[in-house]
Amino acid sequence: MPIEIVPFEPRYLKAVIRFSENTWARPQTEAFYRWRYLECPSQIGLLALQDGECLAMVWAFAQSYQVGPRRLNGLETFDWFCLPELQGSGLGVRVMQAMMNRPEFIIAAGGTADTLKLLPRLKWRPHGELVQFTLPLEGAALSMDFKRRFGLPTSVGRAIFKLSMKPWFHARPKLAIEGSDVRVGSDVEPEILQLYASDTGDASVRVPNPRFVSWLRSGFPNRVQFLPLYFRIRDALRGWSLTCIYRTSLGWEADIFELFAPQASEDVYTWMVAETVSAISAYRPDRVHAGASVPSLQQALHRNRFIRRRAVPIQAWWTGPADLLRPIHLTNDTGDALLLPVIDKAIS
Repeated sequence: MPIEIVPFEPRYLKAVIRFSENTWARPQTEAFYRWRYLECPSQIGLLALQDGECLAMVWAFAQSYQVGPRRLNGLETFDWFCLPELQGSGLGVRVMQAMMNRPEFIIAAGGTADTLKLLPRLKWRPHGELVQFTLPLEGAALSMDFKRRFGLPTSVGRAIFKLSMKPWFHARPKLAIEGSDVRVGSDVEPEILQLYASDTGDASVRVPNPRFVSWLRSGFPNRVQFLPLYFRIRDALRGWSLTCIYRTSLGWEADIFELFAPQASEDVYTWMVAETVSAISAYRPDRVHAGASVPSLQQALHRNRFIRRRAVPIQAWWTGPADLLRPIHLTNDTGDALLLPVIDKAIS
């Protein structure tokens, strides 16, 4: 039978599960697969099928972006894979080209070495980079790194961290912002969406989807906590952050998935990052992860003692004027980046 490129439908779930378990070394439960592939409110999957078997796939989360004064639909791709024996056959390219035929613009942040080589050949455009940061607070993961690199016992690594590094990493900038207030929210409340209701400044920014956040919460009810924070100045909502907190074999970790304020200065972002780290301190996270594509947020993370780990290229596909998307405000929730830490590391 010929190979067909088709949109994902529930009847293809078993084929997708077989493909997933042959491709990734992280088998999951049937409940997880149903949550991941059937319950997500805003995703698109394209499959290459032959005789009922999935040979290649690409997925994307469908998102809305505020681009200057305009609201545009975009896709954030991930899980672009082909069975190993078919790599080099062009099948994976065919699947991606089918995604590119859709009307939305498409964004990819990072990816495998093959992805980074192939997308420019498909005429995707470079669009900056997403810088990833880590703030070590307790030293467990860092002591494991010392052991791998230098052969030091983990107890020695922890002692080194506690004596010489912990005070420095725990110091937060003290910015006096008159009339400021921070409170914990219950979810993505309607007033959050008002932050994105008009021109957000120089960068394009994704608009939060409350249904998508609720879906994320439902997937890991006993393994993950989400902490939304609302930042106000003189009673007016200025910005918000959303942090995912989860337990790993080395203790608690946190990932700042979202942190945004329209047309924010470096000082405003520095204040928001400091307050976010302080709010999660009750969990004593071993590490806090964050990402930023815009310089003001990158510098705010640096001022809060976050360590720059690496920068991954952002690539984009769209038809139309070269400046359509402007710079893009991305954080650690782009594509499946918000799923992988929990899937790969979280324990009950």
